[in-house]
Formats: sequence, structure tokens, C-alpha cells
Amino acid sequence: MNLKTVTVGKDDFAKLINEGCYYVDKTIAIEELLSKNSEVVLYPRPRRFGKSLFISMLDNFFDIDKRKENEHLFDGLAIQKSEYYKDFGAYPVITLDFKNLKQDTYESVYNQFVFKIQEVYKQKEYILEILDEDESLKFKKIKSGNANEDEYKNSIYQLSNWLERYYHKKTIILVDEYDIPIQHGYLMGFYNQVVSLIRSVLSSSLKGNDSLKMGVMTGVLRVSKESIFSDLNNPEVCDMMTKEYNEAFGFTERETKELLEYYGLELTDEVKAMYDGYNFMGTSIYNPWSVLNYAKKRILQPYWMNSSGNELIKKLLNNINNKNKITIEKLLKGESASFGYDNRMTYMDFDETKDITKALNLLFASGYLTFDKEYIHPVINRRIQEFKIPNEEVRSDLVKIVQSIMYHQELSNFEDYQGFVDDLIDGRKSKMEMYLCRLLESTSFYDTKENFYHGYMISLFGVFLTPQFIVKSNREAGLGRYDVMIERDDRSFGCIFEFKVADKESEMEKLASVALSQMKEKEYYKELELDKVKKRQEYAVVFCGKKCIVR
Repeated sequence: MNLKTVTVGKDDFAKLINEGCYYVDKTIAIEELLSKNSEVVLYPRPRRFGKSLFISMLDNFFDIDKRKENEHLFDGLAIQKSEYYKDFGAYPVITLDFKNLKQDTYESVYNQFVFKIQEVYKQKEYILEILDEDESLKFKKIKSGNANEDEYKNSIYQLSNWLERYYHKKTIILVDEYDIPIQHGYLMGFYNQVVSLIRSVLSSSLKGNDSLKMGVMTGVLRVSKESIFSDLNNPEVCDMMTKEYNEAFGFTERETKELLEYYGLELTDEVKAMYDGYNFMGTSIYNPWSVLNYAKKRILQPYWMNSSGNELIKKLLNNINNKNKITIEKLLKGESASFGYDNRMTYMDFDETKDITKALNLLFASGYLTFDKEYIHPVINRRIQEFKIPNEEVRSDLVKIVQSIMYHQELSNFEDYQGFVDDLIDGRKSKMEMYLCRLLESTSFYDTKENFYHGYMISLFGVFLTPQFIVKSNREAGLGRYDVMIERDDRSFGCIFEFKVADKESEMEKLASVALSQMKEKEYYKELELDKVKKRQEYAVVFCGKKCIVR
């Protein structure tokens, strides 16, 4: 039997279906969307949870321009059996994707925005036949990139009016990842400018627009109405704390089980522990990005952590004080944390670095935390909501983020950087052991799982080993192996590290001997020879709790 292709990251619905790829049917969400008859809906969800594919699905379902070519796309899917299938290909659609508006300057954001508007206008050029002379000039001016800023801010509103006149049907406006340029503007220092741009575009097209049938937006955060939605009439926000659409994003357990079985895999307890754990108001949800990667590569390992940036999370966690670090440590140990959930934050709220609630809300919105439970506190008679890390994949990513921050903080005061490098090159193993033990003792975020030490060494190399160093991770037997090459004298020096974790201190020396034998028997040095490394050192490092030995 020829199996359907597993695709990861493909967010074009039409291509997914036309190319015979495996598709987890989310089309019934169209029925829910139409039955609620909301004017504007916002879906905040974590990255890589299917938001862009969802927008593409809506575009291909509703767009009257694509009706003939898309007739086959929904064959056999859930929406085809719904009474709302009558709305297939029934409306003009304008789709905006803001993912590429992640630029380092406002000028670049604006230029990319103008380019996107030009592309949309080119797609709708057929409406020129119903425009008068002045309107045609305005259309061509926007399409050519020669309009002024105000004209571009109102361009979507204007286009929706013309589309209604052309088709005698109201327009659906879809906006994917609306908050990406806002977050990057906050990080890069042009927040107010980009907020003004996005607010103008959304408010002109989604409020008081008589040509609007419906507006749908996706993002990670609901940026507070005081900042973005101040001019909108309370859009319906369907986030992870609402029961509506709780199966529209991510995979349910049934969907995950069916997908894995289709590819000859089982939904084991280990798979659940790695990718399950999200609680969307009573519905257990799996990370779709990770499940698809697992089905494709058939290796049970974290995938989500490498899928996107987390600069804002690092910024917030880097600034919390020692008292609040205790809360993060509890979460990393698998415990829950209670805090006031707030879906009306602005990015400027994140400047309140002493308030850990802001960081925790961001962790929740970004998928690093999930709802655990709620109850009425018997003493203060208040509703308490608790949140936790959903699964091992997310936990391992958060551990690495925290470790990276921690080591940068600890090592910023480390005065013997050059001594570390010299001892590394000269093979002074007792000195290397001293450095590692000293840093382990200073660690507050801590557990004894392998991925702790794995992240510890990655963070250590990342701090000490500047761009003149290259680190290769070759995870084999035991904890793992790293090859470190130093670009000195045409990369003439290299190190091989083999790491082990002991359950008891009495086992450490034995494991060090195993590691040394392993390096010799497997001839790890040959890879360095291929890289023309002339001199090398080999280190066996064994951890046990906050102890380590280097042999």
C-alpha cells in the first residue's frame, strides 16, 4: 500500500490535499465558525499548532475566486456533510500573512507590508472593470507601490468595498500571525510605530466596515485592546482557556492515535509523555508539529524546540529576580504554579520585570505551560487557576532556556575565562573538573535527569566557546558525545568529550573508564582527523548530582 506523505511545516491547504499528503481533518471548525456568526474572531495559539494551515483552509473554502479549482479539495472531509457546506466558494476573500513582517527596522516592516498589499491587489486586478477612472488610478497606485502610508493603511478596507460591489457579496478578511511584527517591534525598539501600523490596518478593515462578512485572525498573544483592538468592537477571543474551537488546533488523542497507526507506530506512554499534555479546557491536545516529525522520522525526541525563536521568553526570564526563580524551578520539577491568567496584556507590560505573572502568562500563551486545574480556595474564597509544563519535550526546551540564561549570568562574573581555554587545550583534567564542579555548585535550577547535563554542557560551550569554536553533538551511548574544534592555526586543535551520568558516586570512576574505552574502541578521533585537526584532547566526564569527575 502506498502511504500518504508525511509533511511537516506545509501550511498551504490546497497543496497538502493535491499532493496526497496526510491531513488531519479540521474542517468541521468551519461549521463552528459560521454557526456562531461572530463578526471578528481571534485565535491565539502557540507556534507550530496549525494556525497558518487553518487560515489557508478557510481561504480555500470560502474564496469565490477559487470555487471551480477547489471543488475537489473538501471531498470526503467533515465539512462536506455539514449544512454549512453551502457557503463553499461563496465569498470574496482577502488573506494577509504577517509572518514575514519580522524585520529588524520599522522601515523594513513597512516595505514588506507594502509588498504584501501589492500582491493582494495583483490577485484582484479583475475588479478594475467595475471601477471608475479615479478608483482605477487609486487601485493602480496601490498595486504599483506608489501610494502613501495612509492609503496603504486603508487599502484592505478599500479593497473589501470594491469586492463587494463586484460580487454583490460581503468580504471575508483573514489575517495570519498578526502579532509577529508587533513582538519583533517590541524587541527591536520600534514597538509604537508598528502598533500604529497594524492598528490602523485592522481597525479600518474590521470595524464599521459595511462590506465585511467576517474577520478571522491568528497569533500567539492577544495584544490588549488598549493597544491594538482599541478601535474594534470586542472581537471574540477563542484562546486556550475557552471551550470553543478547542479541537481546531493541535491533534486530539484520537487523531494522534490514528495518524501513528497509519504509519505503523503506536501511541505509547512514552509518546504521550513527550508530546501530549496540553489541556484545552478539558480536551487533551498533542503538539502537531512534533507528532508529524515523529511519524516522519520515527525517532522519539524533542522537535518543537528547534522550530522557532523564543527571544521574548529569554528576555523576560533573564530579568526575574531570585525570589521568582523558585516558581520556575517548581515548574521544571513538574509541579504546578498558580497565577492570574490575563489575555489583555500589552507588550509594554513585559517591561514590569519584577512581576513574574507577566512571564508566566507569556509562557502559557507560547505553549510552555498549560492549564492544569482550578478550584475555590477554602480560606480566601477565590477561584485559583494552576498551570504546569505540559510534557517532557517542552520541559527539556525550557530547561535549556533557563540554563542558558543562568550560565550567562554566572559566567559573566567568571574571571578566569582564558585559564579555562588554556586548560582545555593543554589537557589539564583536574582543572577542568574544578571549573565544572564550581559551576554545578552555583546552579539553582537543577535536577539529575540526563537532559539537564546535556543542556548544561551545551550552555557551557555556548558561553565559553565563542565563534572561534565549533561544537558538534554526536549523541551516542550514555549521555552523549561532543566534538569541539577550535579555529586556531587553521583549526589545528580539537577536543572529544564523552559524558556519562552515574546514579551513585561510587560508580563514577567505573563509568569514566567505560567512557575512555568507548572513545578508543569507536575511534572517535577519526572525525577530527577528517577535519584536519592536528592536535586533540579526549575527556571523559561523569556527573552524579552536583558532583563531576574529568578523566
